[in-house]
Amino acid sequence: MITENQPTKHIPLKQVRVQAKIHSFAADVTITQLFQNNEQTSIEAVYCFPIEENAAVYSFTAKIDEREIIAQLKEKKEAQREYSEALQQGHGAYLLEQDEKSQDCFVINVGALPPGKECEIRISYVTELDLVSGGNKIRFVIPTTIAPRYNPNEGAISSTVAGTTSQYVQQTPYTLEFECKIDKLNQLVSQIASPSHPINVNLGNNDYYEVSLGQQSTHLDRDIILEIQLSETRTNTILAVEKNQNGQLAIMTSFTPNEADCKKVSGTGDSYTNEFVFVVDCSGSMRDENKIGLARQAMLLFLKSLPVNCRFNIIRFGSTYRTLFENEATAIYNEKNVNEAQQLIKDMNADLGGTELLSPLQQLHSKTPTLGCSRQIFLLTDGEISNVTAVMDLCRSMSTSSRIF
Repeated sequence: MITENQPTKHIPLKQVRVQAKIHSFAADVTITQLFQNNEQTSIEAVYCFPIEENAAVYSFTAKIDEREIIAQLKEKKEAQREYSEALQQGHGAYLLEQDEKSQDCFVINVGALPPGKECEIRISYVTELDLVSGGNKIRFVIPTTIAPRYNPNEGAISSTVAGTTSQYVQQTPYTLEFECKIDKLNQLVSQIASPSHPINVNLGNNDYYEVSLGQQSTHLDRDIILEIQLSETRTNTILAVEKNQNGQLAIMTSFTPNEADCKKVSGTGDSYTNEFVFVVDCSGSMRDENKIGLARQAMLLFLKSLPVNCRFNIIRFGSTYRTLFENEATAIYNEKNVNEAQQLIKDMNADLGGTELLSPLQQLHSKTPTLGCSRQIFLLTDGEISNVTAVMDLCRSMSTSSRIF
């Protein structure tokens, strides 16, 4: 919550409700948030919330004093100008923006919220779901928390339209209500579980399962994850068709190739070797909760698990980056090089400053894979960066020569 000419205070969010519908490998999600101004003066409330990166917001409404406002899509600068003008005139104003540097984060500006008043915000989006475990399981994630993100150029989140600066609030007094309807997929669903929260599953309806949280009061302290186990492996081609009120059709298809299919397409065989590049976050934030210690353990396991005749390298990054084998993109996997790598891993600390991932990836992109090798890049990080869009764009451009995990 932000008040003019006063220090930043906690966001006045009272309640969050999530309603979702899952059909095949897509989800329709509606998030309802209730704000209340407990101050003596009007405020500008800024709320930053996460959604999946491949989600698309299609509806945004705001309701205050029985008055409902339905959002219009406008060019960004024009929308910011109109929002600022409304604030200056003392009118209620609402602005929903996607963070330019982090596409999995949206910011709601609830401007000029009068004293004692409540404002209900409703956002709806659609998102594609992941198929995991070889196509036997559908995973649905509702992000509910935001890690403080390092930005190489900025220190905090700025409200460009209101001239204010806000900070992420991790401790929240409000709780979450969650309900989800899952299509039975012609009885292909064998189990619904959550590794993150206790859940209740109602099997009564003929067409769908109803899922709710098992706890009465659930705080937004971790993501909600649902895993939908299928009774049989999905076929390579899955089709979902939806028709709207105007008769327009939307079609989605899913392809789940296996390893043998990939080898046929790429024209490679068992003799094809890999080069493995491990990009490890050694920024200051990795000190928290012994993340760097866990990264060391993982790296030692990875190193021992590499196949014979492969090539490898290790890149540590923070504000700068450092490469184990500097004179070549990757080195042969032999006893001498493995001993060097083990010593590097044992000495690895969270001592490289900020979290600037773009530079080491650019350096990798500039060096083509070794002839006859397929490059696999493994990223170990706590994810606390803000220039996600630039990083993702670079990863997409690298996809023709590398796989990134």
